[in-house]
Amino acid sequence: MNIMNKKPLFIALRVTLITFVIGNVIAWISGAAPIKFAEIPFSTAEQSLIADGATSSATDKDAQSIAMIYFLHNRLDEAAAMVEQARAEQGASDSLTALAAAIEVKQAGARLDLLFGQRKLWQLKQALTQLKSVSDKVPEQFDVQLLALWAFASVPDISDSAANAQIISHRITPVLNRHGIPQPLAASAWLGLTRLSLYLADEGDEESQASAQANARMAWQAYQQIGFHPAWLQQESDVLEQEMKELPEHG
Repeated sequence: MNIMNKKPLFIALRVTLITFVIGNVIAWISGAAPIKFAEIPFSTAEQSLIADGATSSATDKDAQSIAMIYFLHNRLDEAAAMVEQARAEQGASDSLTALAAAIEVKQAGARLDLLFGQRKLWQLKQALTQLKSVSDKVPEQFDVQLLALWAFASVPDISDSAANAQIISHRITPVLNRHGIPQPLAASAWLGLTRLSLYLADEGDEESQASAQANARMAWQAYQQIGFHPAWLQQESDVLEQEMKELPEHG
């Protein structure tokens, strides 16, 4: 092949490369870029539980608890490994299925996708579908509902996530109002409901927005009234505190 025949090929390759790079830049700006989930330090109690889980006397419930701790502290690879260990020891369960799907949601966000975000989006949608299925199967199981709420509220523009999060909010709000939920879970739930309501406050007509703003204030107030806020909620709490300050005053 002479140089004259090579030139069109070089041009085609160059255009393809430029398109690929620009396409990925746009995709990354739109959400295909890897999200950095900063690892959160463990408390002394959590460190002890993890250490106990490494002993021969550890139970299958220990593995599930440790998987949740790793997940909440953004140790995603360790969390996934502990879920598999728990499954091997106790078999499949709705709680483990929900936790595995929630881990997948974060892993999808954290991955670097060079295919214009398509692999990332596929992984995310698969995980959300799994969470939708298991949360509908056990609507009374609070831990499953809470994992699903946070997943859907974190990506409200993906598929039917906002609608699914609203369904879950109707399931868990009456339970929260009975004041029988452990403080860390209650804090997480009210913060998740704040996140959802703030999103809805920018959607729909004025009446819908006003209702969502009122729900956001109610959820945020309930969160603030809880005496204990775990460290793994702090970053989200700081973000939502600023968003709450930016809400319009009561009309």
